[in-house]
Amino acid sequence: MSDNRHLDPENFTEALSLGIPFEHPIAGNPRLIVFINPNRGEIGLRAPRASREGKVETGLAHLHCRTVMLSGERHIEVVVDDPAMFVEGYAILCLVADQIQLAGRSVFAAVTETIRSLGKLLRGQGPLSAEREVGLFGELVTLRSLISCLGPEEAVGGWLGPGAEEHDFSLAETDLEVKSTLSENREHWISSLTQLVPTVDKPLSLISHQFTVAGTGQGKTLAELVAEVRVMVGDAVVADFDRRLAATGWRTAPGGDNGRRFRSRTSPMLYLVDETFPCLTPASLADAGVLTSSITEVRYRLDLSAVLPSPHAPSHLRSALASGGIV
Repeated sequence: MSDNRHLDPENFTEALSLGIPFEHPIAGNPRLIVFINPNRGEIGLRAPRASREGKVETGLAHLHCRTVMLSGERHIEVVVDDPAMFVEGYAILCLVADQIQLAGRSVFAAVTETIRSLGKLLRGQGPLSAEREVGLFGELVTLRSLISCLGPEEAVGGWLGPGAEEHDFSLAETDLEVKSTLSENREHWISSLTQLVPTVDKPLSLISHQFTVAGTGQGKTLAELVAEVRVMVGDAVVADFDRRLAATGWRTAPGGDNGRRFRSRTSPMLYLVDETFPCLTPASLADAGVLTSSITEVRYRLDLSAVLPSPHAPSHLRSALASGGIV
């Protein structure tokens, strides 16, 4: 490229052919690095993570974002994980880098804007992954419950899951992380060391949903739940709801295919994420003497089957889930 900030295609292809880890700093502010990791079969763009930036849902098959800890500091990595698409993927990473450094956009805004223009290069529009389908179903059940106790404007305004936020909901008095599973046990995947870290000014609660696939006439499909929530939010808020929903990657399925039907396996549980809650965080590992700067990625499964819901969790949230959290 003409400004010499990026590798030209020939040099990038040569770096790939070496089969060894490779990093290329991109001149500009903030500091960005393009990397090649042949051991994991991926290339990526690494950027500093802003304090309220972290969870970026791309909705694409081979492009995703993750939070990593390096030298005690948080970064976001935008990763392409299909070697057959590395050449096209590198071009997209360069566009994201330009959005960040030249246009002054956040990582989330840069990724979103680039995907809006070029996302079909990696994957045509299609259904959500099975894991994301269940996750979005749980977020919408939670949103439905919050609308009943907070009203549509505050509930929809607090839904941050589709954006670049650390937690799924940020309400006036608490943040919420929503986890959903089809497992017979109350097992949930935690995607990073920071996912269950409360923000500085507010406590964090975790809502655990257990669903099961339902038969005809039982439960709801994701499309049916979306339609129900759209009616609940009303005309004044529906445009904001639709914008946030679109950011999750959800689209109305062509040909009338409404997807799987889900119903609640158990009542939802509400846990206050405090010092007694079982989870891994940078602080807990540091207290155990672990050098967290050497750990670049963590994903673990949490089984809450034997963990009692917290009596200190907000009572109005418990009431809302009791009335609107069952499908």
